[in-house]
Amino acid sequence: MIMPLSLFTHHAAPKGSIHFSYTLKVSLRAKFARLKITPHGGLVVVVPPGFNKKNIASLLLHHEQWIKKVTAKFDAQRHVTLPLSENGLPLSVCFPDFAESWTVIYTDTGSAGVELIEQQGNTLSLTGDVADTALSRRLLCSWLKQRAQAHLLSALEKLAAAHGFSYASSGIRLQHSRWGSCSSRRSISLNSKLLFLPEHLVRYIMVHELCHTVHMNHSRSFWSLVHEHDPLFRSNNLEMKSAWKYVPQWVSAQP
Repeated sequence: MIMPLSLFTHHAAPKGSIHFSYTLKVSLRAKFARLKITPHGGLVVVVPPGFNKKNIASLLLHHEQWIKKVTAKFDAQRHVTLPLSENGLPLSVCFPDFAESWTVIYTDTGSAGVELIEQQGNTLSLTGDVADTALSRRLLCSWLKQRAQAHLLSALEKLAAAHGFSYASSGIRLQHSRWGSCSSRRSISLNSKLLFLPEHLVRYIMVHELCHTVHMNHSRSFWSLVHEHDPLFRSNNLEMKSAWKYVPQWVSAQP
């Protein structure tokens, strides 16, 4: 039997201590407890197996100022968000680069399960047990991948043809951090979250992966080829470090 690498559970700090919501990650690779904060994942407490969870409160207290500083930094950088429903799900979904906007309507029918239907006027209708936030989010993320297949893969094909690139296949994934990838078999994968990014950043990621069909590394030759097709690649690459700010918080990678 293969042991799991880590387990995730969500918590709020105990009463009488610092009130930080966090995700607890038990990692077999961890030697000691540590904290990390990501833009959409929030605060994560990573501990080794057997760690006494009663010590988490003091760990959060010790790093209170760091947690507040990093959280405030992310909040300041975050792109203006669209209104959300009471359960944190979107009331609208917009893809700026493709001039596409959808209105999202939730109807609780009291029945089990949730159904998502595209209606006229760019409206998404979710009906059923819409109080089941996890299920509703999964349906929205699945729909997001379908829109990404329609928009991103078509744009990749046109960009490749215009610049003389070829690839074996392409696909869409929903990942936490990787914006794109290219396998040794020249199969390109794009993150559906690219739908929310500005055009020049979407194009940069596509150029980056197309260049990997020629150079499966980050050598000088690779970057020279990237520069040939994107003269502003350095600034674009730097801007990608904070590109998460364009992605709505309700979007999360699904298993």
